[in-house]
Amino acid sequence: MRTSPSDLSLGPGASTGAPGPALPTALLIAEPAPGQDITPSAGDAVLRPIIDLPLQELRQTVAGMGEPEYRAVQVASWLYRSTATSFGEMTNVPKGLRQALSERFRFSALAIKEERIAADGETRKVVLQLPDGEQIESVLMRYPQRSDGTGADRATVCVSTQVGCPVKCAFCATGLMGFGRNLTSGEILEQALYFLRWSRRHPPVVRNVVFMGMGEPMLNYDATMAAVERLVHPAGAGLGVHRLTVSTSGWLPGITRLTHDPLAVRLAVSLHAPNDALRDQLVPLNRRYPVADLMAACREYQGVTGRRVTFEYTLLAGVNDSPGLALELVALLKGLDAHVNLIPMNPVSDLPFAPSPWPVVETFHDVLRERGIICTVRREMGRDIQAACGQLRAEVERRERRPGSRGARRGVEAPSIAGVASHG
Repeated sequence: MRTSPSDLSLGPGASTGAPGPALPTALLIAEPAPGQDITPSAGDAVLRPIIDLPLQELRQTVAGMGEPEYRAVQVASWLYRSTATSFGEMTNVPKGLRQALSERFRFSALAIKEERIAADGETRKVVLQLPDGEQIESVLMRYPQRSDGTGADRATVCVSTQVGCPVKCAFCATGLMGFGRNLTSGEILEQALYFLRWSRRHPPVVRNVVFMGMGEPMLNYDATMAAVERLVHPAGAGLGVHRLTVSTSGWLPGITRLTHDPLAVRLAVSLHAPNDALRDQLVPLNRRYPVADLMAACREYQGVTGRRVTFEYTLLAGVNDSPGLALELVALLKGLDAHVNLIPMNPVSDLPFAPSPWPVVETFHDVLRERGIICTVRREMGRDIQAACGQLRAEVERRERRPGSRGARRGVEAPSIAGVASHG
């Protein structure tokens, strides 16, 4: 049964959602070549996805079609608050306006290339194809109520912000792909909307969005925050600012911008090592912004926003999982309101790392907890569907490169993401 839209005011809307500028030339880590265009390059014949429009521009567009302002509110409600997957389903919008919108815009920015569901049904991962043929990944993670009756059913979407990634962390499958381009705000946003629509038919409904998929969000700041704006705006998806988290591997200019942004969502830092010697090897960006500078930026963020900072720490067997490094991490976080999220590594066949054994994980966790650090171990989810960042896309692309494979044939179109959003 189709969900009805809400009647909400659009408001002025500040962000344009345009793709961000080229990456700073000072970042000498797999950055684009000088003059390389990192924005989408789809042909002129491809209609602009309507989800790319900031709310203010949507209002102006509808007004330019001779319609009253409340029609834009209705259209936005269908886009962000319903299970609709086409203009034709906007039943309280005049047929003429629906037709005009369909002639000028695509309903969907993305198309499903492949979808996998974990054996326990709690993780769903999709490879999505962009209009220019590039591919990205998104993941839905569902957390049921605990067996002891505590907690509550909840659902979180992990979205990508770039095609590939320029940072090239040593243990990350996405880093093996290199960097393609920035995503537009609509391409980021629709990843979340796809799973929002699906979850409205299959509760619990998504309430949390984490920008932790492919890419470095802070290197595509403008588009990322334009997507954030429409996710939290009352006329958009209406999620709480505190339910969105942007992750960074340590791009300090982006952390500084977020610190002073009116939409200062939660911050997560992919730390993975407590000192420069080790972090230089695991996270090459550390060579430009070392640990001390990163921690200073995190303290400034916390001082301005009052928000706790999450530190992600992927445990790699024999590399960064010793009790001594755990003690270094305790000292590094002293005086900071921090949450350490220990992440068991999802193995990647092309990388020389393995997940830490469970007793090692427990020891690392206990060292932190016993010294007052809030620390959790992320539950392993989706290993059977290659849910780690970049894994499934890499498999799909390897399969397509095989001679005679179906995906290698030209002219095979992927189904629209909108058209399959309601499938269970």
